[in-house]
Amino acid sequence: MENTVKKQIVVIGAGITGLVAAYRLLRSGFSVVLLESTLQLGGMAASFHLGDQPLEYLYHHIFTSDRYLIDLAEELGIDHELAWYSSREALYINERLYPFVTPLDLVRFREIPFSQRIRTGLTVLHAAGLTEWKAFESCTAAEWLSRQGGRQAYEKIWQPLLFAKFEDDAEKVSAVWIWNKFKLRGHSREKTGGRSKLGYMAGGFGTLVTKLADRILAMGGRIYLGHTATDILHTPDEDRRFTVSCILGNCHMVQFNADGVIATIAGRQFANITGNLKLSKAYAQQVFDLRYKGNLCVVLRLKKSLSPYYWTTVCDRLPFVVVVEHTNLTGPERYGGHVVYLSRYLDAASPLWTEPDGEIFRLFTQALSRIFPDFTPDDVLDWRLRRTRYAQPVIGREYSKHMPAMDTTIPFLKLAGMAQIYPEDRGMNYAVRLGQQAAEAMKRDCMAEGNP
Repeated sequence: MENTVKKQIVVIGAGITGLVAAYRLLRSGFSVVLLESTLQLGGMAASFHLGDQPLEYLYHHIFTSDRYLIDLAEELGIDHELAWYSSREALYINERLYPFVTPLDLVRFREIPFSQRIRTGLTVLHAAGLTEWKAFESCTAAEWLSRQGGRQAYEKIWQPLLFAKFEDDAEKVSAVWIWNKFKLRGHSREKTGGRSKLGYMAGGFGTLVTKLADRILAMGGRIYLGHTATDILHTPDEDRRFTVSCILGNCHMVQFNADGVIATIAGRQFANITGNLKLSKAYAQQVFDLRYKGNLCVVLRLKKSLSPYYWTTVCDRLPFVVVVEHTNLTGPERYGGHVVYLSRYLDAASPLWTEPDGEIFRLFTQALSRIFPDFTPDDVLDWRLRRTRYAQPVIGREYSKHMPAMDTTIPFLKLAGMAQIYPEDRGMNYAVRLGQQAAEAMKRDCMAEGNP
């Protein structure tokens, strides 16, 4: 144990995966340095203050089946902050809003033939109960959904959703991706009534982020914000195995020595900072080939509610794919208004990605008034835009054969980004699991070297 205590691990990225990895390593006796390029903890779960209430920049909730996060909340003593709510969903298609709260709503959905409504419902129910995901790997979501639910159901419902999420890659996305969506939704539905049961924390999920950071600091871990990792060097002749270089906001450089490194970042970012390491060509190519969609998310605080629905999926070609009225889940009292998220996924090469914030706000609110005619820009109390460059990995067919492993070809160097969550999709629950797995992988390397 004496040698293990002296080993220092640098964790790059202070999203939930990085925070959990650091927390688990410290509990196992390691020394930990946690580096974050931004000035906030939490990654995609980072928060800002809306009035005096914390709120995530990007919409978040958890499902009743999210045991990794729920168990961690219990361990940290904050499980009492979790509250569970019944949610209502809707579908906007052909300039009309359809409720999608219970299975009966699908039966009443007249945009597709009755037989395909039944087939679609059975497809979702069947997929939600499946655990053997490898059966889906050989086909795309487009192929599978068309075959199972019917071509019109695919073209009316699923094709617009896949396009809005993946644009030109929509027809290439694996059926495993959509299967996971059905599984999560299916497992979150109440046994009576069919409504989804979703969880949210008092004070937002920043409560979880803050508690993890507090525990890390209390156990002697060090957290450095505004430290962007630019290079990892292998230094086998020194006291430590690696040197991690960082650039600060003032353009100064600092270095941290480490016995091991866990990078909880996107593949391209990892490729950029490991160019001087001797990763195998095959592994380096797998990392470089990882592709992601960016996300634009406009957060609005409104004077009045848009609808009774928490989640409205947009099938028509509008600038955003989903309307999330957060306060229809939690209630508006704590925010001094009604909170709405408008979300769009796109390539960073898309012209919309580089449009000014004000233009994106104009486009989004203009489209919002098409769905909800009673809405006007005068209803907006305040707003902000969040751009996330690496928001959604593009998951193609046979992804498991191309996914870079967490264990790189260099011992004590781990890659634990959201592209390693497969076959599940990104989300806080699986970010918690990934952080735990990364810490265990580092411990395994120590044991293999003779340091249990």
